[in-house]
Amino acid sequence: MKKLYKCRVCGYVIERKDAPGICPACGVKGKIFEEYESPISKKRRIALELNMHAIMVHLPIAFVSSMFLISVLRIIGFFSDQSVFMGMLRAIILILPFAAIFATLTGMIDSKLRFKRIRTPLLKKKLVLACFFILISISLFVIQYFLDLNQSSYNIIVLICSIILLGIATPLGLIGGRLLDSKVRG
Repeated sequence: MKKLYKCRVCGYVIERKDAPGICPACGVKGKIFEEYESPISKKRRIALELNMHAIMVHLPIAFVSSMFLISVLRIIGFFSDQSVFMGMLRAIILILPFAAIFATLTGMIDSKLRFKRIRTPLLKKKLVLACFFILISISLFVIQYFLDLNQSSYNIIVLICSIILLGIATPLGLIGGRLLDSKVRG
């Protein structure tokens, strides 16, 4: 039967039949693991260990980073064939609002599982920032598909929006990192 073991050095928890000889997280060797009883139910722990929010949040960040890079390269005229990269930009802007909404929803589910509520001060900040991220993503979608702008104006708007989105993503990530360091309520 599997048991939970916790590293006394870094706090890493692992489920195994017996304690490992080395911590997979911090690399400390020796008998550093002690048996551990989780303060949360096994079902809730399994749901948390899926890390859906942590996985889903990388998609919009990758999109925004790519959007920024493509915009800069387009503005400086790096590409000889602009159509391929325009297609990439259009696809990113099409998918970005949906990815941002899904990342926000998984964050709310993760918060509910982790803290049993989503109205803590840090979670409120994250939710407000996420809403701005979603609104700017939707604005980009509207600009791209419903406004007829010249290439120069379009490139500048996409660049500015990608910088703003990266600026929003930074505190979102910092707050998320701080929340991961907190203890899960029982």
